[in-house]
Amino acid sequence: MNEKTTPVTGAASDAHADYVLGSSDLEHRRLMLQARILRPSTDRFLRLGGLRPGMSVLDLGSGMGDVSMLAAGIVGPRGRVVGIDRDPVTTGKARRRARGEGFDGSLEFEVADLDDFDTGERFDAVVGRYVLLYQKDPAATLRRFARLLRPGGIMVFHEFDFVVPNPTFPPCPLWDDSYRLLTDVYEAIGTPPDFGRRLNRAFLDAGLPSPTVECQGPVAAGEKSPLFPWLAYSLRVLEPALAKTGLSLPAGLVCDDTLPDQLEKAVVEQGSQVLGALQYGAWTRVP
Repeated sequence: MNEKTTPVTGAASDAHADYVLGSSDLEHRRLMLQARILRPSTDRFLRLGGLRPGMSVLDLGSGMGDVSMLAAGIVGPRGRVVGIDRDPVTTGKARRRARGEGFDGSLEFEVADLDDFDTGERFDAVVGRYVLLYQKDPAATLRRFARLLRPGGIMVFHEFDFVVPNPTFPPCPLWDDSYRLLTDVYEAIGTPPDFGRRLNRAFLDAGLPSPTVECQGPVAAGEKSPLFPWLAYSLRVLEPALAKTGLSLPAGLVCDDTLPDQLEKAVVEQGSQVLGALQYGAWTRVP
């Protein structure tokens, strides 16, 4: 239960080369805001997937530590969570956040590339959020980490689908055109913007039992929704990639600190209801 993991920390793998959002302070703020939006969905997926008190959990691509801390809260002090991420700066912030939240011996973070990570420890669960779509071969990633499960262990993954054809009603063209850029830039760099709907196929291609799959979606109606700064921060951290791929913000938008207010004003003036990215959870038990 308390065996120490042994990561291999070589050069970053090409499997993660398409993580276009970077590792800036703004991206870290965006990740924490995103985690607040997604927490209810991720919590539901983890619990429905079978996470219980006392379990040991491996969190892939742990980032700022939000999924690891959520899992640690479920498994409790008798459980154990290990989060792995290739970025040492982000991992350092995750460690500090976890200490501040009172997670001590039950939660730890390791700096390791997913392609290089290995350990003699076996876990009750392998989980991840927004990680499979950035892998060259998601099925191979699932297959390899399934080997780190104890017999009867579970795999739970949470992925998104940006491809929402009509995200606002009544239509708000400024929001719709801005939101569509997320799909456009992901397609331009070869990262699937709709990976959530591909989860069942990825599990099957990995040789795993067909997962239970559920879909949810965050909604904004009225002022002060976190979806406004979330889209604004996403577009700001993607600005270099947008320029590189020949994409740009809709006319009239300024990509600065006022961008959340610009987007919120456009939506509120139209009296629109906004549907955010679709959130897919998939889980299965490995024999």
